[in-house]
Amino acid sequence: MARHRVPVQALRNFMSILFGFAMGGLNNLVILPWAFAGDFSTWGLVRFSAAWATALGPILAFGSSSSMNRFKGRCGRDGTLPQLYGTLAQPGLLLFSVLIVVPALLFPETTADLFGLQGNQRDAVRPIALLTGLQTAQIYFIGFLTSRLKTALATFAKETLFKVGYLLLALAVGYGIVTKPQFLPAFIGLYVVVLAVLVAQAVANRFRIDLRGLRDREFLRSLRRYSGTMILGNSAWVILNQIDIIMVGRLMSTEWVPLFAIASFIAAVTQIPQRAITRLWQPLIAEAMDRKDHGEAWRLVRLNHRAILLASGWILACITACLPELDHLLPGAFRGLGAIIFTVGCFRVMQGSAAGSSILIGQSDHFRWLIALNWTMVALAIPLNLLFIPDSGLGLGLHGAALATLIAMGTSITFRQWVVWRIWKRFTPDLRSLGIVLCLAVPAGLLMVWTPGLHPLVSLFVKSVGMTLWVAGAARGLNLAPEATAFLVKSIGKSSGDH
Repeated sequence: MARHRVPVQALRNFMSILFGFAMGGLNNLVILPWAFAGDFSTWGLVRFSAAWATALGPILAFGSSSSMNRFKGRCGRDGTLPQLYGTLAQPGLLLFSVLIVVPALLFPETTADLFGLQGNQRDAVRPIALLTGLQTAQIYFIGFLTSRLKTALATFAKETLFKVGYLLLALAVGYGIVTKPQFLPAFIGLYVVVLAVLVAQAVANRFRIDLRGLRDREFLRSLRRYSGTMILGNSAWVILNQIDIIMVGRLMSTEWVPLFAIASFIAAVTQIPQRAITRLWQPLIAEAMDRKDHGEAWRLVRLNHRAILLASGWILACITACLPELDHLLPGAFRGLGAIIFTVGCFRVMQGSAAGSSILIGQSDHFRWLIALNWTMVALAIPLNLLFIPDSGLGLGLHGAALATLIAMGTSITFRQWVVWRIWKRFTPDLRSLGIVLCLAVPAGLLMVWTPGLHPLVSLFVKSVGMTLWVAGAARGLNLAPEATAFLVKSIGKSSGDH
């Protein structure tokens, strides 16, 4: 039953994320630059604080989301789901208290040095701590909703509701309703609202918790071992996704953070398909692995790979073809970001198309491989950032941050495919993957250098339509991703009849 609702939820997720991206685009490209014109430091501080919260939150959550998916079947059969949820909440409460609350309250100056805060921004230590706690709680409840295949509810709260609230907050700053010093506290209030919605959704879906936790010591050791391994592995991905913003803030200044954030936001449009679909794969792959149905698990992994590579790659191809037009349409302070947008877009597409193999390893008995694979990225990314960004190194600035992440992520994904081959004797990419890349890259490059001499908006529209028609025709005519095409058709058909 749940499997048949996947296309419906995927389409609903897609619509929520698409609307959220539209609101985010209006906010990041128009409203925030207007509201903070001439003073990007406050905006940069909020984005910098959110990056730290996003990096630390999943670590404090201690693998709760993955563990809910992996052990939900067993605890559901045993009638111990409330105890499971209590056990998974305990590490987050302890870690947040010891690692975040105590340093923020007792050692604020040392913590500010750790965060790389300077001047008046050093007062942001406690707001960052609070944001981190809220982010941790959000991850926990999103994990619960995902394990119940209620991904559309979680996506609406995190994407649509948050983006609309952020836009309204920026408008309030622009019109003087909220002062710039009040922007960060108001941003924290928005996190509280999103958490309240997630909690209400969880309660409505029969969330019950027993903080005394599980009593079976052997099972408890197995769960803690799995959770610890997963957080050691997955936290590296989270850190890598935020390390470019953090390094730009530390090695340059928070005034440069909005520029990198704008480039990242434009490139992040490529993640719309991934965010709509990939969250559904984790519980479904977990169920298949629990049933020892490796054929179904591999079907989902390959479907994820081809669907994301084609859909996200198409979006990146459209962006690449229209980079000259985007440069003309962006505000003057945000021009010349084309190389950064393309680089970030490339590693976002790589990340999304390879997510299925990561989930497969994580839900199997070989999950410990994720530690070595993912921390290899961080071990590469940090020295590469230190080499690429500052003037004392190569002096590449913002582009150096993007290149460091691309190299680190590409290396880790390559080694991950070797692990998949070593365990299952299968590769996720195949000749169709190469065909998809070539069908996207060649016309995108040709369209980028073509200058039709029209208004930038008209030229952008013409190039995007041309790229879209080519991709649709090539995908169908060359049969590049038959499963992805069938999946999209099924999504539309089921959504029209679902009430």
